[in-house]
Order: sequence, then C-alpha cells, then structure tokens
Amino acid sequence: MSKDKEQIAFRVTPQMKREIDLIMDSDGSRTRNEFLEHAVRFYIDHLLARSMTTLPVSVTSAIDGRLGMLEDRLSALQFNNSVELDMLVRIIASAYKFNDTALRKLRSDSVKNVKQTSGRVSLANAVRESDEAEWQG
Repeated sequence: MSKDKEQIAFRVTPQMKREIDLIMDSDGSRTRNEFLEHAVRFYIDHLLARSMTTLPVSVTSAIDGRLGMLEDRLSALQFNNSVELDMLVRIIASAYKFNDTALRKLRSDSVKNVKQTSGRVSLANAVRESDEAEWQG
C-alpha cells in the first residue's frame, strides 16, 4: 500500500461487489479500490457542482483537454494558411510593381471590405466590384 494513502473500511453487499467486478474494466480501473476511488471522486464532483457555480474537476479537465487539442489543430491550420498566403503575396509582388500610394489605398479598401463583410471575403464579390468600378469609371 502506498504511504500517502489511508485505509478505510468499506462494506458492500454481494450484489454490489458483483456489479463492481462486472463494470470496473469499462472505466479503466485495474482494482476494486481504484474503481471505488473513481466513483467517490465522481460523486464528490457531483455534489460540489450542485453547490457551486463552477464546473466539477472532471468536467473542467475534460474540457481543457479538448480545448487544448482544438488549439493545437487551429494553430497548425493558421500556420499553413500563413505560409500559403506568404507564397501568394510574393508571387503577386514579383508579377506586379505597386507604388506606395496604390498599396496604401488597397490596404485601406481591404480593411473597409473586411469590416463590412465581417471577414467573409469572396473572390466573386471582388471581381463583381472590380467590374462595376471599371464600368462606372
């Protein structure tokens, strides 16, 4: 027995013992003691959740784990998008020569467009607006 644990008496009916033995593998417990520790931890979290506005430790840790996975995935996707965007910008910059005034105007128009569309920028809309600008002027 581990030195940092204390022993307590716990009695169950023969039926409860059979149920524990049948189900304990499904939660990953290797011993009845480990299963009972998990069950008591779950029940304590349940009681604390009813008396507090914060989430139980088990729920919080599960959410943190899932959010960490999501954060890692989004970071990888953002990095890949940034690489592709950098490649595209360099291709355009090498194909066309823009002066500073034209770049400032383009940036200003782009900021305005992104704000107006809440970030939902589309190539079709840009082409349509370009065609309208040429037609009007």
